[in-house]
Amino acid sequence: MKAMVVTEFRTQPELTEVPTPEPQADEVLVRIQAAGVCHTDMKIRDGLVPDVPLPLVLGHEIAGVVEAVGSDVSRVRVGDRGVPYGYVTCGRCRFCIDGRTSLCSQVRLRYGFGQVGGYSQFLTVPEQFFMPVGASTPADKAAVASCSVVTSYRALVKRAKVRQGEVVVVVGAGGGVGLQAVQIAAHAGARVIAVDTDKRRFPLATEQGAHETVLSSEDGFAEGVLDLTQGQGAAVVVDLVATASTMAASLAALESGGRLVLVGYRPDVPFTAVVPDVVFREIEVYGSHWASLTDMREVLAMIDEGLLNPLVMRSYPLEEAARALEELATGEAMGRTVLTP
Repeated sequence: MKAMVVTEFRTQPELTEVPTPEPQADEVLVRIQAAGVCHTDMKIRDGLVPDVPLPLVLGHEIAGVVEAVGSDVSRVRVGDRGVPYGYVTCGRCRFCIDGRTSLCSQVRLRYGFGQVGGYSQFLTVPEQFFMPVGASTPADKAAVASCSVVTSYRALVKRAKVRQGEVVVVVGAGGGVGLQAVQIAAHAGARVIAVDTDKRRFPLATEQGAHETVLSSEDGFAEGVLDLTQGQGAAVVVDLVATASTMAASLAALESGGRLVLVGYRPDVPFTAVVPDVVFREIEVYGSHWASLTDMREVLAMIDEGLLNPLVMRSYPLEEAARALEELATGEAMGRTVLTP
């Protein structure tokens, strides 16, 4: 089969012939129909994520159709459409038992973090981690759902517990995750303020449900949020960028008792805060890492019911993965891009 393989960190993936995997007894063989292109892919490619071996095949936003099943598979059939849950977890650690599967302490496999990823034509998935999607959900939207949508959903619904009528600020609102976050916050009944450094992204954010926009500058964006809220600030800020300046502005933009959710991350950027400010205003700070199996099921059901509509802006053939990554790196890409093997 064909795959886009990274052989050295900080180099672009190259089209390579690799063996087509054979499903084990408890696995299904999936023919990939769409693979999302994510900022995390760039971090992995550039060696910024620990414990990633070479060579590697990127891609953790994956959707496809079942081509074959192992001898012990009972629930999934050939021809079923679905997405892999991004981790193959142990099922035994305290996090798996508690349903916080994205925190599994003994992960067996992470798609896109090694030799098995979505920038390819086929992969195998244990039956229990293959999540079916509805017939009305296109493959590209299903792929995007498995990371950018469900990540936003967990951050806003499960971590911040956004409530109707609250003011929610989405930092990095014009990106692949940001636009989904705007849509989810609006669906929850929040008043959404979209923040970005590029005003060209605001029309898309408005289409997804943003009520107001703030252009971020070197001085941040807190003043703009405070102006829009008559000095009160936001109940929730979800920071998808996580630079030193955006995190400082996010804290400053919160009302007393507000919740900051950090989703974006940069390996060399620490989170800092003025402790008395956090204490006296009772600011709550949450990290939010991807999503659980339950989150994934809930999001896929909402998409199937028409409650959420994942936004896909561009599609390229598999062999143009380097182009898609470059457009993401330069900021040219708005929203999510997918590859179609």
